Amino acid sequence: MPIDRLMSVDEWLKEITSELQGVVERPRREAQLLIMALLQKDELWLMTHASDVIEEREKLALWLERRKENQPLEYITNRVSFYSQEFHIEEGALIPRPETELLIDEVLAVADKDQALTIVEVGVGSGIISTLLAQHLPKARIIAVDISPEALKVARKNIEAFGLSERIELRQGDLLEPISEKIDILVSNPPYIADGEPLQSNLDYEPDLALFGGTIGDEIIQRLLDETLARAIPLFACEMGYDQKPKVTAYLENSQYNELKFYKDLAGHDRGFVLKR
Repeated sequence: MPIDRLMSVDEWLKEITSELQGVVERPRREAQLLIMALLQKDELWLMTHASDVIEEREKLALWLERRKENQPLEYITNRVSFYSQEFHIEEGALIPRPETELLIDEVLAVADKDQALTIVEVGVGSGIISTLLAQHLPKARIIAVDISPEALKVARKNIEAFGLSERIELRQGDLLEPISEKIDILVSNPPYIADGEPLQSNLDYEPDLALFGGTIGDEIIQRLLDETLARAIPLFACEMGYDQKPKVTAYLENSQYNELKFYKDLAGHDRGFVLKR
């Protein structure tokens, strides 16, 4: 979209809203988010500076074109809101979904914040889950693993930005392969979509490693369950697909554990489980 003149905040809001009609569900809101991210301002500033001219018209026009191509807003702005905080995000790491906040809630509901726990996160991605757990569990030591060097790069940025480098250790490897320590809590939001399953177009920009979990989809979950039982890990909290509760239950049918609890997301779908042994 060529822009041949400088425009005000209000003019840009109208222009972007018009361009995104039929492309996104909330064009006006996304127009606000793009401008706020570009200018590093909040919504109150937008309301009180509607007539201010935006100088960076080329960058904003480029962002608009990318959004019209269905690139995720979070990758365009390198910002994602999660658990009431702002985090860095970029391509190479999965964009955290609101339902994953429930996974953190489940861990915090059972973790003793006064205990020096060793928590391992498998599939650290952006590092946001580990960062939040470290914030809420000040005595915990966290080891975060990912097979992807690109994801670890993003995780490191968030961990450093929140001053948690001394409490969260990043390791590259496949699942628990790089972990020899005794684990108190294992947490994971693993890939759980079946290979080849058609995705929404915006997911084309997100890493396959973080989305696809195998031919059936729950293979990585099964491997983590095997590790949990073999290593006698006291607690494993895991996100899963909405239709995978029967598979998890059946897989554990002949296993020794104390409690298996499933939890639902806000839409009422089965979204994860907590396994205690």
